[in-house]
Amino acid sequence: DRLNRHWKELAEMNYYKSLDHRSLTWRTIDKRATSTRTLVAEIKDRAANGGKEGETALTARRDKAKEEHGSFFAVTMGDKSDQDLDLTKLPKPHPTIFTPHMNYMYDNNSWVQRDAYRILSFALERGSTSPADKERCHRLWRDLLGPMFGIPLSWMQKPAVAFQESTAMQTDSNQLPVVVSNGEENSHDDDEESEDEELGKNVVTEELRSRNRNHDKSILMDHHPLAAGTIVSTVYGEGRILRFRRSDKCYEVDLPFGTGFLQANTVLCTVERVEQSAYTNQLRDQDVTKLAHKDDFLCFGTQSLYLFFRLHQILIRRLNIAKKMAYQVVTDQSLATLVEQMKAEPNEDIGRKRYEAYLSLVYALVEGGQGDAGGKYEDRVRCLLGHGGYELATMDKLLSHILKNLQSIAHDHIMMNLVALFRRHSESGFRPEAFKQEAAYLSEGDNMFAFQLSRVPDSDQKVLYMEFLGVIYEDDEHSQGLIEAETEPAAKRPRVRA
Repeated sequence: DRLNRHWKELAEMNYYKSLDHRSLTWRTIDKRATSTRTLVAEIKDRAANGGKEGETALTARRDKAKEEHGSFFAVTMGDKSDQDLDLTKLPKPHPTIFTPHMNYMYDNNSWVQRDAYRILSFALERGSTSPADKERCHRLWRDLLGPMFGIPLSWMQKPAVAFQESTAMQTDSNQLPVVVSNGEENSHDDDEESEDEELGKNVVTEELRSRNRNHDKSILMDHHPLAAGTIVSTVYGEGRILRFRRSDKCYEVDLPFGTGFLQANTVLCTVERVEQSAYTNQLRDQDVTKLAHKDDFLCFGTQSLYLFFRLHQILIRRLNIAKKMAYQVVTDQSLATLVEQMKAEPNEDIGRKRYEAYLSLVYALVEGGQGDAGGKYEDRVRCLLGHGGYELATMDKLLSHILKNLQSIAHDHIMMNLVALFRRHSESGFRPEAFKQEAAYLSEGDNMFAFQLSRVPDSDQKVLYMEFLGVIYEDDEHSQGLIEAETEPAAKRPRVRA
């Protein structure tokens, strides 16, 4: 009886875990599928077969799927697994650059991109990355990845804004700045239209409620003023410094909604100007092509950028899976006795609460607080989302691969030149052929990839097109006729050795 009781307890404890049949082999499968060798081989195979999967690769993938799912997989799910993304109703990429070789969909961009950024930035801060590498990665998000994924700089700097506000709250409440006028509080717009025209622009001012002996506590005493004309990011958004008033140590800043007088501690950081190039302007003047949609983004990059986009898309897909399962658990009665029940207040979104609980698990996993080999993390995911969340078990490995490629991009001098080129084109509108020609000059003989991110109309989706271009570098003799003698290309950034 005692033996039967013991085995009964073990069976009840492990019954639900046994339903997760994919967890036993998923780590090995995912490690192979997200390896650099596999990802690079996939796009090269499609490039050699006109954007389609080659017969050898297709047969190998079917054999692996049959080994993973069983002998009946080819009959029941074989046709579905071979289907590519239907592009008939999606925005088309630029025809002279893209076949395309690969295309991937981003769903629910309004929230999933920001969740992915929070996780990656948290992992970057908690990792063993040096401060210099963290700064390089932040610049990469600011100049390239943030604009492409629709993440504004002001949102990325919200933690810094929150820190400034919490610091201000610790001081005497009499020293807090107040907004005197922002030009938008008066509802009688028609009556004061002529007065607004005389003012010319809105003015935002910050004044202290009282000036006493402790006034200088909120001012940086050793602050070195920034030069006029410097582009800065502030707690009110990006702006340009007009002048610095030494009398009260305030900046006069030209903001998108008017002019503001801001204290030095409300200026978060400087923003580098877009590096101009006569060669870029010459190529743009000769190029009449343009992207089909104004809100599309085009960029060229090396293998590291291709790997980052592939892995980042996997992260986006898994976060969508996590949120979908968080809401399905609420309505699936078959899981009521198997998953952890969460208490909720009236009118509280329990699905959202369960998804946020999963994000907390990811943060704890990144910080190293979930035991050895992620075992406790995997058990907690199963309790929260059910046994179908096996894809989320390898989140730590995926984040590690993404950060590795992110740092590789930040250290690549070719990529930094291409990022500067991207900024020049995004500021004035993309010219695809001119963009590709200068990217070829900057590639220095490396394999190049092209990427175009397009928004799907009337939806919260975007589609990413990828093209393997190979070596597109042209020697000086071939390109001599395209470059005028008096025009020089933009200087390349020197190679930086870690």
